[in-house]
Amino acid sequence: MRLLTEGWCGPGEKLAFIIGGPQKSGWFGATTSDGRGAPYEAGHDVLQPPWPSVNSLVATGEHLADEWVHDPAVFGWAHASGPQQAAPRSAAALNSGRHLAWLVCSNQRLAVVVEADTLAEAKGTGGESGFLGGLLGKGRANAGEVETWWELPTSGIAGFAAADLGRGFDPVEFFRIGFADGSVLEFRMKDAAELVKVAEERL
Repeated sequence: MRLLTEGWCGPGEKLAFIIGGPQKSGWFGATTSDGRGAPYEAGHDVLQPPWPSVNSLVATGEHLADEWVHDPAVFGWAHASGPQQAAPRSAAALNSGRHLAWLVCSNQRLAVVVEADTLAEAKGTGGESGFLGGLLGKGRANAGEVETWWELPTSGIAGFAAADLGRGFDPVEFFRIGFADGSVLEFRMKDAAELVKVAEERL
C-alpha cells in the first residue's frame, strides 16, 4: 500500500481499492468480436503461475453461457464488442502480469500495475516469487518502482455492480466494472456488494 501511495499516486490521488495477489487466483477470459476464450491475450513476460490449466471447452469458447464460472482456472471475464475496449485491454494486461499483476483503482484512474523488482525476481526464479507478497507484502523496505501496464481515467468507468453468476445451485459472487465504452470486466470477489459500496464512496 505504501509503495502505491508514495511512488505511484499523484497529487490529490487517493486509493479506492486494490485487487491482486492471493485474490487473483486465475486467468481472465474474454468475449469480443474476435471470438471468446481463455486465457485472453496472455503475454509471456512472466512464467506460468501455480494455477490449474483452463478447461478445454472454456479455452476454445465452446462452453455455454457463463459455465466458465465453474472453471477454477478462470478468475474473471471481459465482455466487449471489440478488442480495443477497456475491459479486454485490462484483462490482457492482468493476464500478462500473471500472479504479479494488480488492479488498482484510485479517485483518478483505474490501472493494472506490476512491481518492477518483483517482476524481475520472478523472471529469474521460475515465476513463483511474489505470489503471496509483492505490493502488499511485508518486509519490503527496498521495494522498487511500480510499472503501469494499462490505465484509464475514472471518467471512463460507468459504474460498479455485484452479480451472482454460475449455473449451479450455489451462485458465485462477482464484482463487475462497467466502462463508458460499453464493455464490462467481472471477477470473483467474496462480499462483492461491500466492495461496490467502498468503490462508490471513494470515487
